[in-house]
Amino acid sequence: MPKVGIVISNYNGWQDTLICLDSLQKQTFTDFEVILIDDASPNDSVAQLQNKLPPNTVFLPQERNVGFAAANNIGMRRALDDGCDFALLLNNDTSVRPDFLEKLLAETPAGAASCPKMLFMDPPDEIWFAGGELDPKTGKVKHLGGHKKDGPEFAEKKQVSFITFCCVLLPRAVIEKVGYLDETLFMYCEDVDYCIRLAQAGVPMWFLPDAVIHHKAGGSAGGMLSVYYITRNTLYLTCKGKSAAYAKLKTILPLLTGAARYALTKLLGRKKGRSYGAFRGAVDFWNGKMGRMKGAN
Repeated sequence: MPKVGIVISNYNGWQDTLICLDSLQKQTFTDFEVILIDDASPNDSVAQLQNKLPPNTVFLPQERNVGFAAANNIGMRRALDDGCDFALLLNNDTSVRPDFLEKLLAETPAGAASCPKMLFMDPPDEIWFAGGELDPKTGKVKHLGGHKKDGPEFAEKKQVSFITFCCVLLPRAVIEKVGYLDETLFMYCEDVDYCIRLAQAGVPMWFLPDAVIHHKAGGSAGGMLSVYYITRNTLYLTCKGKSAAYAKLKTILPLLTGAARYALTKLLGRKKGRSYGAFRGAVDFWNGKMGRMKGAN
């Protein structure tokens, strides 16, 4: 049985996915399987992928679009069912260095979650993520090193309070202790929620820069949709476990701010964009609408 189950979710991005899969086949550590979930892509992703997959790939096309969190949960459960000691969640718009998995496994402390250094694909020497900081009270996160040139200041292993789930290594024991991703979120902020739960469970999180991947960034969604989900889901996380009255009170300011900005956008004759996403995200949270954004493509 494979030691690591690498979970990748594809949505309309088969070209990126093939690049990612190709880089994984060059790993110096080879005791792994790839669990590839196509999240009901409306384009020809399934047809493009199914005859080009490496032999160590389990392909699980979905009949309906379940979202990033649920798709990764499907893959994590399959990894554990297959006897894997670790699940590695990996974005499809990444390319990994040949020794990435070997170094990540060798340097991850027992019982910890970990992540590699993440550089942009272009420019390839620029930091996308070098560990993160999370304020659990507000749900706000900070990517350390963003857009800085890679160098000695990003070469130190360290514990962090946030790991982006663009790439995260989770031991079986951690998943069994903390559970799976919160599918209520659909996409975005599921890593924020999980890192809060990791901290609450006493699971350390490590940034391990000897392991390196490159990230294209923005391969699944962006613009209005990303603002919508981040606005709505951040409200959900900050109100989680609180009263309905607290949730309403917490939503008033973003609701009014979003409405004002969207009204200005309409007044200027511009198309629906980020301001609409923020407004709609606050409205939907106010109305208790979670999951996939209604009317989204």
